[in-house]
Amino acid sequence: MTMLKLRKFAVVAAIAVLTVSGLAGLACQSSAEKEEIVFVDLNWDSALVQTEIASAIVQHGYEYPVSKIPGDTVKIFPALQSGSAHVAVETWVSNAQDAYDKALADGYMIRVGDNLQDNWQGWVVPQYVKDENPGLVNVTDIEAHKDLFATAGSGGRARFVTCIPGWGCETINANKFDAYDMLGYLEPFNPGSQEAMFADLRSTYARGEPWLGYLWNPSPPAIELDLYVLEEPDYSDECWDTTQGCAYPVAEIGIVAASSLNDRAPEVIEFFNNYAFDSGDLRPILGWMQENDETPENGARWYLRNSDKWRSFVPSDVADRIDDALSG
Repeated sequence: MTMLKLRKFAVVAAIAVLTVSGLAGLACQSSAEKEEIVFVDLNWDSALVQTEIASAIVQHGYEYPVSKIPGDTVKIFPALQSGSAHVAVETWVSNAQDAYDKALADGYMIRVGDNLQDNWQGWVVPQYVKDENPGLVNVTDIEAHKDLFATAGSGGRARFVTCIPGWGCETINANKFDAYDMLGYLEPFNPGSQEAMFADLRSTYARGEPWLGYLWNPSPPAIELDLYVLEEPDYSDECWDTTQGCAYPVAEIGIVAASSLNDRAPEVIEFFNNYAFDSGDLRPILGWMQENDETPENGARWYLRNSDKWRSFVPSDVADRIDDALSG
């Protein structure tokens, strides 16, 4: 299978009548009286798809002009503070807790909804690696099995595929390496992009070779592949607030928005209050995209045409306008 195609990002002029890039070809003009709403287009598949879905609903259902700016976990908060963006639909709070807490305290950001509450994060190996090495159970067992994961470029250490720059888990994983005193036998490898991370895992898995690194659910490889999550010491607030030498918590994932939307787009805030999306909703979209080598925008279009769940998030007249756009 080929990797999911990710479209190029563009910032569109704020006063233009915009076509939502997430639903290319859906003709619907936004109300000229309404101010543009800008989404942070977070750079991983589940967020890309949800941004396409949410922005399509806001544009075609609530008739707001919309646009998107590229971003990652770190960039959400300065974008909301500066006013260059107004909504981020998949904010992994526990991966950026300090910045999140400060943004709420400073008053420029509000929490408007919950998202993907059935998630996980962790360090994984293919299940076939675990089956062939029954002693590989915990992260502390990596040292005894380092030769399994050593490569030509890892200097005899275990190669570990970590998170890309700008993701909160990049810093968390670095803290874990220190807490577990691993850097003498573990070599972090930054793949540079989500696509490269997934390609590295998929190609290694296809060859039946060992792979070690970070992953999360929902993500396409977590859905497609049989993986084993290495055990860590149980999560505790004390651990997480100090060394982070313990298991990732079940992540708190929220929808955040600029406080200004409370006054100028209260109906959009209500939509996000009603938004209830989980991994079970996302898996068929990502599966369809993978099977058909499709883009997040077409994944959003497929979801809106093939699921009725989103209708429970919006009033009937909003749903009718979205249906009209889909059929146009």
